[in-house]
Amino acid sequence: MSRDQRVQDNFALLEAQKKAQQLQVPLGVVFCFHHGKNGRAREHYAWMLEGLKQVEKDLAAKGIPFMLLVGKPADSLKSVLHHLNPDAIYFDMNTLRGPVRLQVVIAEIAKCPMYVVDTHNIVPVWEMSTKKEFAARTIRPKIQKQLAHFIEEPQDIVKQKKAWPGTVKRIADMQSLIDKELRKIPSNSQKLAFISGEAAAKKALHSFIDNGLKGYDEGRNDPSHDLQSNLSPYLHFGQLSRLRAYLEVSFAVQKDRTLRKDADAFLEELNIRSSLSDNFCYYSTHYDSLEGAADWAKKTLSAHARDKREQTYTLKQLERGATEDQAWNAAQHQLTQTGKMHGYMRMYWAKKLLEWSPDRARSDSSLDTASCLGSHAKELSKLQGAAWAIKVAIALNDFYSIDGGDPNGYVGVLWSIAGLHDRAWFGRPIFGSIRYMNYSGLQRKFDIASYIERFDG
Repeated sequence: MSRDQRVQDNFALLEAQKKAQQLQVPLGVVFCFHHGKNGRAREHYAWMLEGLKQVEKDLAAKGIPFMLLVGKPADSLKSVLHHLNPDAIYFDMNTLRGPVRLQVVIAEIAKCPMYVVDTHNIVPVWEMSTKKEFAARTIRPKIQKQLAHFIEEPQDIVKQKKAWPGTVKRIADMQSLIDKELRKIPSNSQKLAFISGEAAAKKALHSFIDNGLKGYDEGRNDPSHDLQSNLSPYLHFGQLSRLRAYLEVSFAVQKDRTLRKDADAFLEELNIRSSLSDNFCYYSTHYDSLEGAADWAKKTLSAHARDKREQTYTLKQLERGATEDQAWNAAQHQLTQTGKMHGYMRMYWAKKLLEWSPDRARSDSSLDTASCLGSHAKELSKLQGAAWAIKVAIALNDFYSIDGGDPNGYVGVLWSIAGLHDRAWFGRPIFGSIRYMNYSGLQRKFDIASYIERFDG
């Protein structure tokens, strides 16, 4: 278990149990806890671990042990395979490099069948398309064509017939080891308002349906109002199934037809946009760099890389949200303080980084190396233009956003800065043909002053 940290609505777990019952052997769930170098903060790992305690409890009620391994995943799993000699191994699907690399390593040494089950998307990523899609409009009909086949109520995990031989250390018994690992991870000092766990995820879903779905279509892009679903932490950590969210919202529409337009807007983001992100990361190894952009975008950004910048900032000013743009500062402060940023402001936030990017490689010694961007200062000193902006955006997002390190985040950054899944627009300095956003546009669309007052007052 890695990306989908829940017991119910988990097809990877269901398939594993089906195989275990068929073979009349015990079933165990393994989770590898290791921070690596993925840029995430200590607070996000601690939040995740709280959710895993519920997974452990719910699995125990079904007679299934939960084994938390602390250390490098490949080494830990190799040791488990050596001692247990399993009849089959099941992974939940992840499109990012690290998890895919781990699956390849285990597949090469495993002496039994190994399976990967996509229980994160409604339509599995390899079924929705066999290639990297150009945009939402090209992947949407492919998903919709197959959707009915995959919209079904999942079975429940049942009591495991064959008991596990022996005992497994509980998470509580490993707390000192976990704390030691957590202390190695940099802190962002956030006090997250979200409650972790599968039960909290389902409660948040029903709260959104009851109180936030109506008006979602028109209100979701207005940062001066909190009309987003706020389900992204639960979807990112897999504490909530996208299929479950789809089913419950569809049930709500059946009861109240006036919710149809709002539900369609939500389901477009839940299903189509998120699937497009997974599609890109699945078929592109350069999902977190300028290399992942289309040729037209790389060409226009290269042509304008040396354009004069009216304003640039140090890494310290950016991380602290201390620029002359109050809207950008407010977005950065929302991110650092709450662990989330409004989706519309995230686009503006990333595009401004391109506008402020250096026109030549330069060093920046203004930042403490213990900070989020300071740890990347040496690499950033060799970059300029869009490559620099992408690196800064991803570093800030992964470290401060509770749903950082996600395909949605990487694709959002590349859309904003490098025109991914977008088309060429009117040419202008620095941006070239990349879509542009400015402060006056925010003022025209909504009450940006109230948003600024809320987070940068």
